[in-house]
Amino acid sequence: MPVPKSYNKDFFKVWTPDMAYVLGFLYADGNIVQTKRGNYYIAIYTADQPLLSAMKKCMKSEHKIALRTSLSGCVYRVQIGSKEWFMDLSRLGLFPNKSKRMQLPRIPKKYFGDFVRGYFDGDGNVWVGLVHKNRKSALMAIQVAFTSGSYEYLQSLHNALRGRGIQGGSLYLSKKGNYARLALSIKDALKIYGIMYNTPHKLYLRRKKIVFEQFMEQRS
Repeated sequence: MPVPKSYNKDFFKVWTPDMAYVLGFLYADGNIVQTKRGNYYIAIYTADQPLLSAMKKCMKSEHKIALRTSLSGCVYRVQIGSKEWFMDLSRLGLFPNKSKRMQLPRIPKKYFGDFVRGYFDGDGNVWVGLVHKNRKSALMAIQVAFTSGSYEYLQSLHNALRGRGIQGGSLYLSKKGNYARLALSIKDALKIYGIMYNTPHKLYLRRKKIVFEQFMEQRS
């Protein structure tokens, strides 16, 4: 019989910066599963092994990280069997086959930035480059984008961000309707930076954060 591995069973019961981040990441790159045999599993996927190790440490999980390879590259996964976590995450708005059913959970104001940073590190990207190249002077711009299988989820995220100072942003649904994208540029992109990194944090993707910081250094 497999040896049971320990983890913090109460991790998703109490809001903390780490819990909010991991929840946001699960909304982006995770799933919860109930099998026909009545087993319950929570899985987190990422191409960044050090980040997954850091999340695993925060959850006090002894579970192994598995490596999977595909045509798109290597992906690391940690899978934890837990009915308690499954029920807690269901109460927080996560469901099996979540992509079309996601709803933005009720997040305490104090932890909103941590949740958004977790979702961004899972299903977001930041881009810096020249725009208006056909003009006399091109403009160096920064753009942040969030993607999701649920248009309604990104719409609710956009509304929540507007309540925190975001003024613009464009929401796009693909022609086939299989994914949605929320994009924010320059001023709003920098406001997103302030929202996500405004408090001390230990869980974040350094390669994404550094793009913001390099852009701000170039502008100063």
